[in-house]
Amino acid sequence: MTIKDTTRGECIWQVKTAQVYLVRHQDGKAYCPVPTDRTYWLIVAKNLDTGETKYFISNAPAKEPLEPLLEVAFSRWHVEKWFERAKQECGFGAFEVRTYTSLIRHWLASRLAMYFLADQTHRLRGEKSADNTGTGSGCFEYVAVEDMAEIPAFMEAESLCV
Repeated sequence: MTIKDTTRGECIWQVKTAQVYLVRHQDGKAYCPVPTDRTYWLIVAKNLDTGETKYFISNAPAKEPLEPLLEVAFSRWHVEKWFERAKQECGFGAFEVRTYTSLIRHWLASRLAMYFLADQTHRLRGEKSADNTGTGSGCFEYVAVEDMAEIPAFMEAESLCV
């Protein structure tokens, strides 16, 4: 399957899937595993160019198509980017905690700071004038050929004012 098209070309992976039962330990005893009551996806993907192998487990329903599962599985980069930004901008990496509860509290505070920064960034980008390229509501609009016809007339008017 072609997972994504990168700048270096298509990223092709050989994919095998199966529905499997996970096991849980009865009464917390490791020597007494019991299969779960539902199946899970086991996805094994091997990159044909590099030989890299990745394993994924999903709790998606058995009827779920494979393509969306792979899209989610290979979108890990966005999650890693979030952690990188949180460490750089919100102090997520600057914690020294000893308990799980304090780790979760620190994570929550960093996450709230990230949400606040994202909201303020979105708000401030919306306040810029629409004629700024790549900002405001016109961020998806590009100069068309029809708009370029007005440029010589503008340049002539500008030269008369000088």
